[in-house]
Amino acid sequence: MDGDPRVQNRVHSWLVGLLGSWIVRLLSLTWEFHVHDPDGIARDIETGRQQALVAFWHRHILSLLARFRGHPYVVPISEHQDGEFIAQTMQRMGLTCVRGSTTRGSLKAVRGLLKSVRRGLNPAITPDGPKGPRYSVQPGFAMLARRCSLPVYAVGVHVDRAWVLPSWDAFVIPKPGARIGVAFMKALSAEDVGRDRDAHRSCGVLSRCLGETEVEARDLVEHSTAAGRR
Repeated sequence: MDGDPRVQNRVHSWLVGLLGSWIVRLLSLTWEFHVHDPDGIARDIETGRQQALVAFWHRHILSLLARFRGHPYVVPISEHQDGEFIAQTMQRMGLTCVRGSTTRGSLKAVRGLLKSVRRGLNPAITPDGPKGPRYSVQPGFAMLARRCSLPVYAVGVHVDRAWVLPSWDAFVIPKPGARIGVAFMKALSAEDVGRDRDAHRSCGVLSRCLGETEVEARDLVEHSTAAGRR
């Protein structure tokens, strides 16, 4: 007799999450991170001295999962089955997840994030997720940023060697031994977000800053590669 499909899905998700977390842990042992953080926001977040909302493109979730693991971030994950796999993996890597899409204004996700912010956690948002278009900041981001009342930092990522999946976001899986550049840049202050009632302006500022940090992250990797050849 067939079992309950809901139970089977939960068991399947649990197993995939367990396997995924160990694969990420093993791969990340070989990755070499190069970080540009002029404001020291990553350090302040990790030590609990400051809160911020950090935003990055959806395709770089895996790289930043390894970089942020065990630190006080909360990540919104879609309620689809593939989102369950990601959530299970993240939770085993020491990150907090809330379910739902903030970019599409899900009240469930926003409430979960605000509750986490009050507990001292820091929202880590993919403003083009969960379904794209790629590199397009969705208007729901501005609403979320206003509700959180936190400074917004753009986080750019560049990986020198990776598998790129044929998905809507061209999802990046760094290969063993990859060099990964991560660049932080302040995009909006909490006051900027609070004053700006035009969602398109805030989204445009974040999109521009994400583009600039991607360039900065690429330069970090190129410089480290050049230094390694000397």
